[in-house]
Amino acid sequence: MAAHDPDVLCVQEARSSALPDRLGGMRLAVATSRNRLAVGLYLKSSRLESEDALTVQLRESRHDRFVGGTDHRLVAARAWDHETGRRIVVGSFHATPFTDSNAARRRQIDEAHAAMARLGPGLPTAMAGDYNHPILMFMLRRHLRRRGLTLATTASSTFHKDGSLMRGRFDVATVSRLVVTDAVTLPQAGSDHLPVLFTMSYADPD
Repeated sequence: MAAHDPDVLCVQEARSSALPDRLGGMRLAVATSRNRLAVGLYLKSSRLESEDALTVQLRESRHDRFVGGTDHRLVAARAWDHETGRRIVVGSFHATPFTDSNAARRRQIDEAHAAMARLGPGLPTAMAGDYNHPILMFMLRRHLRRRGLTLATTASSTFHKDGSLMRGRFDVATVSRLVVTDAVTLPQAGSDHLPVLFTMSYADPD
């Protein structure tokens, strides 16, 4: 955060009790509390003011039925952008893992964007997180294009776990009415996922 000064910070697989209300110049807009692996969303206080926020329980997956603890997979907020005088909807998302099909994840992505559209109809929208869809990503890209959404990915893998052969771009973003100008992985720290920095701008003047 000190090096990159983000406007929005999306976190997944966090301990809800360990998420502070403030993190540097950012304030926690919304986070799940019932999940075993919490999802959270921070906004830069000096630029973005949360007007409304929600947690969303998406369609129950096979993983959720057998393992449990991940009933809310999306948090989102509608925020006022003091710098541009515009509203924007942002979300942090964590899709069901590989015990489910890619089709199940795409359904969750659709439901997540539908919930965000209800929070801010017609507004610029960005949702980032662990989509768990590194295989056959061209199908996800095509699926989103049909719905007017753009998929933003890094050039390199975002997942590295010692002893695991699995690699891929797990951590991506989907946007509407925004232009993604850059997407890069940052140095890995304690997580088995690498942080991803997305740079975006509004697609059209207000």
